[in-house]
Amino acid sequence: MILRRITKHVREQNWIAIAIDFVIVVVGVFLGIQLGDWNSERTDRAKERAYLERLEADVDRTREQLAVFVREREERLQSIAKVENMYLGDGEIGPLTELECTQFSGMHMLTLPPIAVPSITEAFAGGGVDLLSDPDLVQAMIEIEQNEDRLRTVIASLRLYSTDMNKKYPDAIVMVRAKEDDEREFDGVFENDGYDMAARCDFLKQAPEPAFISDTVRGTQYNQWYVSFLNRHLDRLDEVAAMLDGEETPDIGDASEEGAAQ
Repeated sequence: MILRRITKHVREQNWIAIAIDFVIVVVGVFLGIQLGDWNSERTDRAKERAYLERLEADVDRTREQLAVFVREREERLQSIAKVENMYLGDGEIGPLTELECTQFSGMHMLTLPPIAVPSITEAFAGGGVDLLSDPDLVQAMIEIEQNEDRLRTVIASLRLYSTDMNKKYPDAIVMVRAKEDDEREFDGVFENDGYDMAARCDFLKQAPEPAFISDTVRGTQYNQWYVSFLNRHLDRLDEVAAMLDGEETPDIGDASEEGAAQ
């Protein structure tokens, strides 16, 4: 219809009417583009809001799981360091509890902790990170993803060179069943359908071999690195959680008004 009007006005050489028609066309195209942008912005902000809610839930869940994991590994490190201090520090040679001995014998168990945040992995794999409007949050997510990759590499290297003290020194460390009265103490330690494994540290009854002391020192160092790396990752998760807690959830109405204003 507008094309017929313009053609008619051209034949009539009605330049004022032509100018008005031209303005109408330009304004119509501009409003159409703006409306499309407005709808697109509104959709993106809705997707961002949904993603941030899922991200916050995933980060909180991973933090909780990792915090429990780290606490158990820190307790084990204390038992390992206690033995190391007996031989190379100022600690006196003394008895270990069954739990301390069990934790010491498991120094080689440098397992992969619950460090992955599914929604972060999803964002970088599927390009969803482009929806996020906070560059600081994006940078923090990148650091978590990179740190997760480094952790996997570090843990794989530590496991490769760690010593299974029970296998290498079977006369010094003997695996036994945990005592029934120690059931609470062993809650979460080597659980296997109600059958709890424990260790008996016979090395305390004899002079240790130099190789045993060297492996103890190496195991202490590896576990210190292990716990340190885990705590760094936990710190980064805490930072992201704090950012999400203080982050204002993108409001669809605000995004709409912004798009309309543009």
